[in-house]
Amino acid sequence: MSNRGNILNMSYLNEPVLNIIVVGFHHKKGCQVEHCYPEFVPGKPSELPILWRYLPALALPDGSHNYLSDTIFFNLPDPTDPTRTVYGISCFRQIPVEQVTQKTEDMTRSSVQKSVCVICRAPLFGRLAVKMELVVRAWFMQGNFSETTLLEDAYKHLNSCPVQIDQTLEGLSVLKLVENWRHKALLLFKLLLLGRKVLIYGSPSGQLSTALLSLISLFPRCLEFGLSRSANVVLSRPLSPISVTPMVLSEEEEPDNPISKVAVVNGNDQLDELLSPKESGNLVDEKDKVSRQSFDETLLSEVDKLELSGGRDKCHSIGEKYKIQKLTEAHQSPSLARDMSVDGLYNLTGQIDHTECGFPLPLFEDGNLCLPYLSLQYLDLLSDSAVKGFVVGASNVLFKQKRQLFDVLVELNEMRIETSDLGLRRQLALGTEDLRFADHVVRYAASQGDAWIRDQFASYLIYLLRTSLLPDGSKEIDSYNAQFMAAFKSTLCYEKWLKMTNNGDIETFMNLPPMHPFSGQLSVADMKLKFAQ
Repeated sequence: MSNRGNILNMSYLNEPVLNIIVVGFHHKKGCQVEHCYPEFVPGKPSELPILWRYLPALALPDGSHNYLSDTIFFNLPDPTDPTRTVYGISCFRQIPVEQVTQKTEDMTRSSVQKSVCVICRAPLFGRLAVKMELVVRAWFMQGNFSETTLLEDAYKHLNSCPVQIDQTLEGLSVLKLVENWRHKALLLFKLLLLGRKVLIYGSPSGQLSTALLSLISLFPRCLEFGLSRSANVVLSRPLSPISVTPMVLSEEEEPDNPISKVAVVNGNDQLDELLSPKESGNLVDEKDKVSRQSFDETLLSEVDKLELSGGRDKCHSIGEKYKIQKLTEAHQSPSLARDMSVDGLYNLTGQIDHTECGFPLPLFEDGNLCLPYLSLQYLDLLSDSAVKGFVVGASNVLFKQKRQLFDVLVELNEMRIETSDLGLRRQLALGTEDLRFADHVVRYAASQGDAWIRDQFASYLIYLLRTSLLPDGSKEIDSYNAQFMAAFKSTLCYEKWLKMTNNGDIETFMNLPPMHPFSGQLSVADMKLKFAQ
């Protein structure tokens, strides 16, 4: 575990902020760097490392012109060590040009839009976002964007005192995630364990990147220590600078047609005014909706029939059969009732050390990426042979059109999970025990809050891993869906976890009964008794 990052065992991090970067929108050149502190190249405050050449498009995402302000999170390779990841927080604002006291010749539009990015060594997304939003608001109120003293003072202030690593969870609400997705929160959780290619699509970009990171934070210690290689991969070919023309978005154009490319000038895409990010919104969204099909599943056998008759090339929703009404009925049914107290799961697993247990799981290593937000310039990244899996956030509709690039599409605004992979749909089917757990979390989430929700998912993961050590074919494995367990055990993540934990040989871990905590007729008292023995 010691080679997985030099901050793994630190409680505090000194000087977390690497740079503060200003990105502006030019009416002819598009998004471009205007200032960087400290400078990478002395005397040239607008130059960035080659690994960050597309940072301007991340800082001012598609559709940002529709909002007065927003905050986006993203990951980038560390320019001094390409095997490690650094973390970006971009706070953008726009104000009427009349409020600018020191105007420049390039301010030809009715509003001025700029972003201030903080690049830091730890994923302090929520914590730094709150501070930077205040700084950016004050900087805009000055009305003079050539005066950057306030930003440089903010850089010094943010680095003046150590930051606790556990503050990375601040500002990321898993309660909101559970309230929005309900039982599907567990489905998303299990999906990420499989290391597939997952595209999360939605808008605005700030809400999108926050939701993705909130999902990651359900995995114990993953947000704090498990993203250190989440943006690092040695590509088989360089990324191509691209822009979207109106012809590509025409109704006659097929989704798989290649996208036109333009040259790079001074590290930035040379974009015409018509090709600016604000024009690449949701022009083909309605066409895409027509091409999708969804269904309401009732029984897995019926799902199989639909799959055989519907063909393998269609994209279907998964998780739709678990309606809220059915969860309520199940809870009231004597055969599915579960007597689990609010603290029942934590009492059973709270004494297990998460570090000894092999957490964080190595989910985002060896070509498996976690990128809270991607701009269109990174579209080539997803098709590179070096990328084995990913979970990425995108707000440009062209990502959705490239269905061959991903296994699962998560529609954030519509709360839909779609895939055309029939095997994956079977692997993600939630059984009775999983539904009981999901119902338990949904029922108590609002009254217990974020920390409690994370504890529940950590306990669920501990039991899942403990049960995975049983021989194939064991009936206890069926509680987690045998097809899911087989797929999970075939992942590189699981293989590395076995090596890190000496095949799960941890005393407190092995004392747990290998089972689903919501299976059978066992009471909480029975489970505590088994654990004590």
